[in-house]
Amino acid sequence: MTIQQTAKFVLPMVLFCAAASANTIFNFDNDAQGTATGFTDSIGGLLATFSSSADPGGFVIYPTMYETLTGNVLGDPGPAFQDNLSLNIGFNQNLSAITLNFATSDFITPSPFTLTAYENSNLVGSATSTGQFLSGFTFPEGEIAFAGGVFNQVVLSSTATDFAVDNIDVLPASLNTSSVPEPGTLCLLGTSLILLGTLRRRKDARK
Repeated sequence: MTIQQTAKFVLPMVLFCAAASANTIFNFDNDAQGTATGFTDSIGGLLATFSSSADPGGFVIYPTMYETLTGNVLGDPGPAFQDNLSLNIGFNQNLSAITLNFATSDFITPSPFTLTAYENSNLVGSATSTGQFLSGFTFPEGEIAFAGGVFNQVVLSSTATDFAVDNIDVLPASLNTSSVPEPGTLCLLGTSLILLGTLRRRKDARK
C-alpha cells in the first residue's frame, strides 16, 4: 500500500475519530442574543431546558464580557429585571457528569457558586466553586464540575446578586462506560496500528 493509498484510508478514520471524541456542549452561540428563559436547546437529540422562578425573562442570552465564557452567555438579570435567581436546567436524558464555566457579579470578593444535581427531583449531590479575578476583566470567573450518580436536572445558584454561565459540557449516562475505552481512544489506536503496519510493510519491501 502506497502512502497515497494509506492517506485515502486513514484520513476518513481520523475525521471519524474526531467526531467520536466530540463532547456535548451547550454554549448558546447558536441562540439569538436577547433570547430569555424559558427556552430549550437541542444537540444530537439531547435536550436542555433552561428556566427560573422569574420566567418569562429571568435569564437572557447576551454577548460575552468575560475571558473564559466566550461567544454568547446566559445570565441574569433578564427582561424580568429580577436578581438573586437560581437557574434550572432540565435534561431529557440521564447524565453522569457535567462541567461548566461561570462568572459572578462581584467587584471585591468572589462569591461561591453552587451546582446541585437531582434525579426526578431527588437530590443526588452538589458541588461548590469560587471564581477568580482575571487580569483585564471585571468579574470573577471559574469552572465547576459534578460527577457521581445519575441525574437529569441541575440547579445553579450563587450568593452573588447575578451570575452568567457558558460551555455546559455534559456526559449522558448511557455513554459513561468507565471500563470500556472511549470511542475516540479506540479510533486513534486503530489508526496508529494501520500506520505502523503500512510503514513496516514498506520497510520489509525495501529489504
